[in-house]
Amino acid sequence: MTSNTPVLEVKNLYFRYQSGDYVLRGLNLVVDKGEHVLIIGDTGSGKTTLTRVLTNTALTIYGGRVEGLIKIMGKRLDELNSDEPRREIFLIGQNPYLFFVEPLVREDLYNYALRVHRNHEHAEKAVKKAIESTGIHKLVDRYFYELSGGEARRVQVAKSLISDPALLLFDEPLMWLDDKGVNDFLNLLRLMRNLGKSVIVFEHRFLPIMRSFDKVYLLSNGRLHDVTEHAWRLTKKPYSLRTDPNQQRSSDENREVILEANDIHHVYNGNNVLRGINLKIRRRDFILIYGLNGSGKTTLLKILAGYLKPSKGTVKKHCDTIYIPQNTILFFTEETIEKEVNEICKTRNLGDNCVREGLRILGELGFDVHQSPFNLSHGQMVKLAVTLAQLTRAKLILLDEPFSGLTYVDRVKLLGHLRELGITVVLTVSNLDAYQEEYWTKTYRLDNGLLVEFKPDKLFSLDRAAWLYEELKNGVSN
Repeated sequence: MTSNTPVLEVKNLYFRYQSGDYVLRGLNLVVDKGEHVLIIGDTGSGKTTLTRVLTNTALTIYGGRVEGLIKIMGKRLDELNSDEPRREIFLIGQNPYLFFVEPLVREDLYNYALRVHRNHEHAEKAVKKAIESTGIHKLVDRYFYELSGGEARRVQVAKSLISDPALLLFDEPLMWLDDKGVNDFLNLLRLMRNLGKSVIVFEHRFLPIMRSFDKVYLLSNGRLHDVTEHAWRLTKKPYSLRTDPNQQRSSDENREVILEANDIHHVYNGNNVLRGINLKIRRRDFILIYGLNGSGKTTLLKILAGYLKPSKGTVKKHCDTIYIPQNTILFFTEETIEKEVNEICKTRNLGDNCVREGLRILGELGFDVHQSPFNLSHGQMVKLAVTLAQLTRAKLILLDEPFSGLTYVDRVKLLGHLRELGITVVLTVSNLDAYQEEYWTKTYRLDNGLLVEFKPDKLFSLDRAAWLYEELKNGVSN
């Protein structure tokens, strides 16, 4: 390979799964050595599919049809043996928990390093360097299932450094990162640039990191469109708030209390995760709880849902409650979406009308009900879980980090849809890069085990972020 040979070259790429239309339609992309590329696009636009094609799993695992030319380090992908693509390209996928082989973090990193380097001394040095580079010293002696989503992501980033690939692919790397984690990821990008690594990041939540990339592409209709200059101009463009003030939520204290948590404490491994939390949830409340990873948000929601017993305190519920976990894949139990609908309607004794209505709604949302929910992108999983929760007729939905994997526009649509349902919502987030005050009756911060009301002051609102993304899409379509 000469010095001018791109690390990645894709020409006229078409791809479709065994059953279905083409997802990628004549896609072209060139990534030079040391270049950092950001790819954005709607949920279901094909970003995850493109990562599968580039790592050859779209063909070997999913059995899809690939047409076009793909070259990695000057070599055709279809001429490489099965191990070479994995040596040249390292993928950090949407769900970091799926990429652990060993339960203990340190063992997982070491065994992976041993497979790569085939030498104990070299493996130990590679692991040490990866840990130091990413600052995960406090995580290596824990089990991966004890990690928060953001922590698991950071471990996988460290794992990527062990094999020293030519190209790193990050599929939604900010998905479970809090505001601090975003800064850590930006530091990692700077490290990758200093090391001369080529990087492609696929991300919905692109505003906090966009300026760190050489090029920005929008994936739409199966093709990539260069929107770099347009995106940078839009971030400086004046903007007027579009949210209808009449849509602002009322915090009327006279509404019926449907859940009351009194003096909630929770101790885990000797640590006081929650300390004396009191919370009243009233009918039609829209409550946002913000906290960094590990602050106890998931623990609190599980206690409110009745899945976890507090160490001290009581929870009184006066309505049916649905809890949708941060790792949304855990919400599903059936092999197809259609069976999910049948099962949830059967469990709630809602009859055939529930099934028909559920299938109709999902069809209108563009879901193939014969598809497995486990093959969906994370953003699509969130949409499906919320729709299924709607079918249960529960009056309170507890959503743990539902914005992960959703575009800014889809976040606005999700909140709008929940408001239209007229139900009560408690929603947790670990970042405030797209906060919108008008949506919430109350906003809390969970920190050091305490829950306190607060009002954040952020540069970008969710409404503005959605507007910016829509402007990028309109610029491509025009």
